[in-house]
Amino acid sequence: MTRAALILVVLAACVDRGAGPQPKKIDPGYVRENILVAPPQTLKHLDVDLGGGKVGYLGSQIAYSDGRDPATPLAPGGGIRIKHYWQVRVPPGPGWKVFSYLRGDAGTADFMNLGPTDMQIGLPVEKWKAGQVIQDVQDFMLRPDWRSQKATLYVGLVQEHGHQIGDRMAASGPSVVDRAIVAATIDVDLSKAPPPAGTIYVPRAAAPITIDGIANDPGWASAAISPEFATADGSPDPVGRAIARMTWDDQNLYVFVSVNDSDVYSPYKNHDDPLWKSDCVEMFIDADGNRRGYVELQVNPNNATFDSFFATTRAQPGDEKWTSNMVTGVVVRGTGDKSGDADSGWDVEIAVPLAAVKGNDPNMPIALPPQVGDRWRLNVVRVDTRSGGGNPSATSWNRISYSDFHALDRMLTVVFADSQGSIKPQPVAPTAPSPSPTEASPPAPTTAPAKATLAPAGATGAVQTP
Repeated sequence: MTRAALILVVLAACVDRGAGPQPKKIDPGYVRENILVAPPQTLKHLDVDLGGGKVGYLGSQIAYSDGRDPATPLAPGGGIRIKHYWQVRVPPGPGWKVFSYLRGDAGTADFMNLGPTDMQIGLPVEKWKAGQVIQDVQDFMLRPDWRSQKATLYVGLVQEHGHQIGDRMAASGPSVVDRAIVAATIDVDLSKAPPPAGTIYVPRAAAPITIDGIANDPGWASAAISPEFATADGSPDPVGRAIARMTWDDQNLYVFVSVNDSDVYSPYKNHDDPLWKSDCVEMFIDADGNRRGYVELQVNPNNATFDSFFATTRAQPGDEKWTSNMVTGVVVRGTGDKSGDADSGWDVEIAVPLAAVKGNDPNMPIALPPQVGDRWRLNVVRVDTRSGGGNPSATSWNRISYSDFHALDRMLTVVFADSQGSIKPQPVAPTAPSPSPTEASPPAPTTAPAKATLAPAGATGAVQTP
């Protein structure tokens, strides 16, 4: 062999030795902790025999790692932990492995093949010994696009490299289908499935919100949060990023936008000034989603506002005499009316009265307040101008084109959710018959729904920090 050929062989050997994914290393202590003397006393037994009595599948338990009630339905995209219990009577020997998969409702394509667990890696079937009770902890996440109301988990033993039903170890007993054990049936809460692209679920505020430009109230805790705003197609790149939050109650739609910007500036300080010509945040709301009849709302770093109602499309001038009565608060990290200095950004908090989304169209066919599951169309846009001149940049929650900030065809679909994030309306309890006058009790005190309150600093103008 020539010297060159020898070098090639050595190099190939080095490459082969390190190529490919390396097997996961499992701490031997973890394996020891999960070899039990007996299963938990709370285990609901299935007691399925495999291989003519060699191995018993004793049963499983759902145990969410975050402490949730095991009876809680699993949302698509959510995680779950299931503990399986195997009893080894006669070692199965080499050539076998554990398999597990999920199937959805009959007639659906919902399916997930689950990979090996840490216990299956650290203690493969070929190392199982007689007398062992093996606790096999399985963590997985349900596919975000799962569409069935159930997820059935099947487990069993199968020959290495086997893929057919006949390759599975024979199983007998209850809950066996095609030599696979029905280990668990998991309820799925489809109302909490992640929304499709371009759609957001907006949870209801669970507490009152004060409009002061800070958004640290408990009512913001469960709000929908945007990704970093997307740069409009054809727009110059922005300076800094913007991220928004959104929630609602019976009176208002709430929006909070936090903007990073090294030079915050707008010269406009009066209501209905042309705020769009300088730094500002804009909202466009087409509540009935018919792409005709919508409102435009703007706020700038000086806490000046602009509002207009478009009866049809932007092909016709908007009605700038219309007012939304929105409540706004702004905090500027720096100065909002001085250009060319060093700033770090600004935040704006907005309460849009629900009635305002109808503009001048009182007959717009939408429910006010919206009901859980109702859908509106809207978008939030950040405009950023540069102190040195040049074209402004535009970014938004749902991407728009630079030629049309209104972009009715590119608005978000907003689905109103309850305070837990569910978009499924809850059944209404039947109303009890009214008591007769002699049976009537004194009226109980009522609690007013959450209202937006206005902090004095946020109401009268921007709060600027040096």
